[in-house]
Amino acid sequence: MKGFPIPLILAFTSSATRRASAFVPQPLALNNGRNYQVSTNKLLATEKKDDVSNNILSSLQLPSPEVVKENILEGNVGERGETYVVAQFSLLFCIAIGQAGDVVTTILGPVFIVAGLILVYKSAADLKDNLSPWPVATDPKAGRGSLINEGIYSYIRHPMYAGLLLGMTGLSILTDSITRLLLTFALYLVLDAKSDFEEASLVKTYGSDYGEYKAKVKSKFFPLDVKSVFTNR
Repeated sequence: MKGFPIPLILAFTSSATRRASAFVPQPLALNNGRNYQVSTNKLLATEKKDDVSNNILSSLQLPSPEVVKENILEGNVGERGETYVVAQFSLLFCIAIGQAGDVVTTILGPVFIVAGLILVYKSAADLKDNLSPWPVATDPKAGRGSLINEGIYSYIRHPMYAGLLLGMTGLSILTDSITRLLLTFALYLVLDAKSDFEEASLVKTYGSDYGEYKAKVKSKFFPLDVKSVFTNR
């Protein structure tokens, strides 16, 4: 190294040392292990979040329309608690619009009218050959009369009169008429007296059979247990 200045030699040596140190192997295996562990934890956390999201979405999923339709059509009409459902949604509708008076007039009135008409028709159909405007028993010796204790008559003894009262009450509500309502009450008094006269005739015609029927079906116009009409219990 003769002839080279000392400072130049020292500078060259220091530069070479720094370059050599750049090629010294680092603990790559340790760093790679740490990076792998971090990536694994992140992946597990992501999968856990996805599972939670899927569980939440599945819990919020509604049943298919086909299943709902099958549930609606299942069971026998009159035995599924339809009365409660109608009452529930009627009250919800009243609460939503905040005006119960108009709802009672426009909904309850027609409902009573239709129910009364149905009741009158069903009563006439169940009476069959016994149907007559006169409050006397049809003579069974004539081949037409018989004691009817089935159908609607197994719940109330005078369903046709009940249908008339129900329909007239609905008409009074629909027309918002106090006069009609008072006349409906007068009609009730007339039908009550008429039914007593009719039952006296039925006792004469059918004797103890009608007495047993009357003891079994205690309601004259409206069932004491309204629930029994809709649940057949």
